[in-house]
Amino acid sequence: MAPRPVKRPAPRGPRPGIASARIATVALIHGRNAVLEAARAGRVVKVYQASGLGHDPRLEELGRLARIEVVPPERLDVIAAGVHQGVAAELQPRRDWALKELLATNPNLLIALDSIMDPQNLGAILRSAEVAGSDGAIIPEHRSAPLSPAAVKASSGASELLRISHVSGLPSAIAEVKRSGIWCVALDPRGELLAWEFDFTQSVCVIVGSEGEGVHRLVRERCDARVRLPVRGHIASLNASAAAAALLYEVTRQRTLSNEAEPPATS
Repeated sequence: MAPRPVKRPAPRGPRPGIASARIATVALIHGRNAVLEAARAGRVVKVYQASGLGHDPRLEELGRLARIEVVPPERLDVIAAGVHQGVAAELQPRRDWALKELLATNPNLLIALDSIMDPQNLGAILRSAEVAGSDGAIIPEHRSAPLSPAAVKASSGASELLRISHVSGLPSAIAEVKRSGIWCVALDPRGELLAWEFDFTQSVCVIVGSEGEGVHRLVRERCDARVRLPVRGHIASLNASAAAAALLYEVTRQRTLSNEAEPPATS
């Protein structure tokens, strides 16, 4: 078994200053969980709710948090294409964190997405990242699915809770993340280490690539390590969002065991 890497020393000097945040917009989202999380985050301008919906505690909470306009189901079908579950919402503009601003929050776990073009995969990865306690996500402005209503719904509202930074280029972003003292680890089917051979108890940014190409060469070369998930069947790899979830829970497992092993604080 390969030894765990030595921890990267903390960066010297102050953290980068906070830069002005850019604004990105998702004008309309749909789905009960996604709309409810957006309302909890204070981003909802107005909710469109189909008439005749049955009892649901989520709808009751939504009614306390946002202004509701009840509309005929056929009108909602026009407003929100797709499986809307009887609910859609207009949103305030989304805050997009500049990378320096995100790093200034001293994140312990970040996820970066390399060429995730499917909005369902994008949303599912963001959902897993938020559930695993991620402090933010890094998404390239190009070669990525947008944070569309489909992606927001697939995230089950996680996209409204995560700090999200859009960057012009992932290789340069990875270099900046490393300078802030955070290990950058690529999820790669040909990685040198199995996932549990890397020490994920330290501050880390996990990079997940697309199902076809994986993490691009320039990004891989700038990472500190490449880890793989074992495959026992005939299919060569997992779906990108399933692989991301598996690795994020290895991070959670290691950190949970580490916390349980720590001696209690003394007064």
